[in-house]
Amino acid sequence: MKSQFPIATLALALLLAHAPTGLAGGNHAHDEPHGQEAEREGEHGHGHGHEAGHGDAHEGSVHMSADMAQALGVRTALAGPGALRMTRSLTGRVHTDPSRVSRVRPRYAGVIETVDAKLWTQVDAGQVLARVQSNDSLQSYPLKAPIGGWVVSRQAQVGEVTGNEPLFVIADLSELWVEFDVFDHDLDVVRVGQPVRILGLHDNAVGQGVIDQLSPLAIHAAQSVRARVIVPNPQGALRPGQYVRGELLVESRQAPVLVPRSAIQQMDGQAVVFEQVGDGFEPRSVELGAGNAEVVEVLDGLQPGARYVTGNSYLMKADLEKSGASHQH
Repeated sequence: MKSQFPIATLALALLLAHAPTGLAGGNHAHDEPHGQEAEREGEHGHGHGHEAGHGDAHEGSVHMSADMAQALGVRTALAGPGALRMTRSLTGRVHTDPSRVSRVRPRYAGVIETVDAKLWTQVDAGQVLARVQSNDSLQSYPLKAPIGGWVVSRQAQVGEVTGNEPLFVIADLSELWVEFDVFDHDLDVVRVGQPVRILGLHDNAVGQGVIDQLSPLAIHAAQSVRARVIVPNPQGALRPGQYVRGELLVESRQAPVLVPRSAIQQMDGQAVVFEQVGDGFEPRSVELGAGNAEVVEVLDGLQPGARYVTGNSYLMKADLEKSGASHQH
């Protein structure tokens, strides 16, 4: 027979400070606590759907009122299917596309008369960058931008004599390359055509694309292979030279029961999820399958349609462990 344990001391103090109802008494309606997580797409029904005896590995249940659950931030959801995305993390660097870089040299050697383009500014195709007086004809002619883009290098000063070096370098940054290092342990799952989400150093999304090409050569020092992703960059979120991380999608499938990792607790070396049954929460031993950093598949122990705790389930675990320890004395 399941026993009723008082909630943890911290929870009791918070309840007394914020709510008039008690633990075992009060209103035990099944209304959702305020701000609970949205239920997963494709959930089945509204019952808890728990088969008798299935998934039970721990005695006892934690009882609390709806007011207490709300005050403690306990969130629940219905167990159901979800999209499980398996990814691999890659590191890389942003580069300009060589076909989108123009090195502008004068047609005839001469003296630079005027310089109209400034460093780190944008120019249009056909825009005059400078004017040069030819040594042969002594006539001035305009030096124009062959492409539109950013002036990333300027080696032109009024009065200087032109040489063999380009006076300007213009780069079109509206589309860039991201080259990722792929090491041996990832080579077996990396393929041309796979989608990649591009993340900044703070895990902020800065672009996306697909693997366009895998290098046939290995980099000697790192023993890695370069994977190239062509990324549209219309807003300039990416900059050449920038280090980024790639989230490579290697598998995507529907899992019958998918729960957030925040729902999983460890008790006596066993993974458990707390299922809401009546006015209490009971631990269910679960068998876990594949997962990623956010979610994990439940293979057994939690039935589709069961209502379970997704947030702050550690309060239930702490209460059961404290009650169990007190019973040993």
